[in-house]
Amino acid sequence: MRFTSLSATALIALAFLSCSNPFAPKTEPGETVVKGPAPDANTPEILMDNLRRAMRDRDKDLYESVLDPSFWFTETDCAGDLVLANGFEQEIEFLGGSRDGSREGIFDIFREFEYDFQLIQEYIELGPDYPEAFEGDPDGHPEEDWQVFRGRVQMLMLDENGDGFRVDQIMTYKLRLADNGLWKIVRWIDDPLSGDCGAGKLITKRQNWSYAKLTANR
Repeated sequence: MRFTSLSATALIALAFLSCSNPFAPKTEPGETVVKGPAPDANTPEILMDNLRRAMRDRDKDLYESVLDPSFWFTETDCAGDLVLANGFEQEIEFLGGSRDGSREGIFDIFREFEYDFQLIQEYIELGPDYPEAFEGDPDGHPEEDWQVFRGRVQMLMLDENGDGFRVDQIMTYKLRLADNGLWKIVRWIDDPLSGDCGAGKLITKRQNWSYAKLTANR
């Protein structure tokens, strides 16, 4: 069994490296877990639960349902410069594959996907405190308040051979209440991975995931 850490800090990766799945639910031998439909995300907490379920079940439709149409994922380097950004359609294709089925996504490549979110901070961004800095500013929301969850995310992705990748990173999710009364993720922000800013070798989590898509079957 081979793992590749997606964290720049080797000690963190080694701390979680094992041949057993550290996030798997406890089940009795022969037990089958039957799940009903995911509940409507009429609270921020339900939405975060649905995100966890979408990731663990590799459920493309559920994952799409938790994202707002104006969703943006961003990650910066340790100097604060933007290194990667995904809009709604890019994000859906990245994890779920292309809509026409011509390209696989992360959920297709890895047969096991574990996800764990450990809350560090929860707060509300008041709209008046976040005016648009420019037209289309993804962080500006002067007319509505956003619920924010910031925490440590650990993910484990394994292919059919038991090889895979790990993620251990601080991430921030910002949620807005849509017109239909359901909560949606409008912003996903990854903290920079630790590393030497001057070396120019910082590799982002999403870049590693893309690499994983190319190498998973080798």
